[in-house]
Amino acid sequence: MDISIILCTYNPDPESFYRSMKAIFSLAVPSGKKVEFVLVDNNSPEPVSRLVEKQFPDFTPPFSFRIVTESTPGLLHARKKGHAESTGSIIVFFDDDNEPEGAYLNEVCKLYDQFPNIGVAGPANISVEYIGEVEPWLAYYKGYFQERKNDQLLFACYPHWLGFYPPGTGQTVRRSIYSAYLEKVENGTYSAIGRTKNSMTSAEDVQLVFCAILMEYAVASVPTLSLNHLIAARKTTIPYLKRLLFGMSSSYPEAYAECFPHTRRVLPFYTNWKIFKILWETFYQKILIKKSPKAFIFQLAELLGKIYGSNLARGGNTDSFWFSLITLLKLK
Repeated sequence: MDISIILCTYNPDPESFYRSMKAIFSLAVPSGKKVEFVLVDNNSPEPVSRLVEKQFPDFTPPFSFRIVTESTPGLLHARKKGHAESTGSIIVFFDDDNEPEGAYLNEVCKLYDQFPNIGVAGPANISVEYIGEVEPWLAYYKGYFQERKNDQLLFACYPHWLGFYPPGTGQTVRRSIYSAYLEKVENGTYSAIGRTKNSMTSAEDVQLVFCAILMEYAVASVPTLSLNHLIAARKTTIPYLKRLLFGMSSSYPEAYAECFPHTRRVLPFYTNWKIFKILWETFYQKILIKKSPKAFIFQLAELLGKIYGSNLARGGNTDSFWFSLITLLKLK
């Protein structure tokens, strides 16, 4: 079992990128396994190769390392390039702000050797560290950046999103599954392309999980896989968080319906009255009772994303007054 590390990046934060690359270069190489590291520059304004040369001069990685470029924007396109440029039977996806613990690859090999029925797995323990000065209230919102802590191995093949299913951060997958997933992308079955410079949608990792389940593999959250998620201060502003939450919640319904077409007709459809009721209850709880305007804004972004995405997936109306709030709040 050989491993391909794929890290996709666009215009990375220098400090987060350095710490991520240093952590990856420091990973222990499993005995008897071949490891390769493919860094995909998703058409950054300044070539990432220059940053690598600046931060790691005269450095020799402990495994095969190369930098490739993908000009088409979108995380999916970058990962597709990494897939084409790599050969390992297990793919480990890192982001440019992930700082994995040293035994990550060893634990990945143990997992897939021991459980041949597991097709996708990710870390059960993700800590969030803010880089730079941030507002104190952000300490209560680390969950938005995928912070999680669990000491149990959990896995399932249930065809609905479960809370322990692994997000894209540190996600690992069998190459056979990722190849099948890309075939569905190529033939138009799946359309989620991931985040781009102008879009915060992120449902491509959701579709990968469901692709594995449809292939009768289990999906796992692994306590021995741990990493630190480094969040640059520029990603902690209220405008950024609003767009992040809207992007995640609005992209899920269509992504799910593409995986399970028979569910499209039973997705929730939100009438104007139902939207009004939901938004009023949110306002009442977060503003009038808890007096928490930030919590209200964030939950509003999530709810509008969920409503917009569900109505869009159902082929319904998304042009009502309520959806004008999306533009007004600059969620897209």
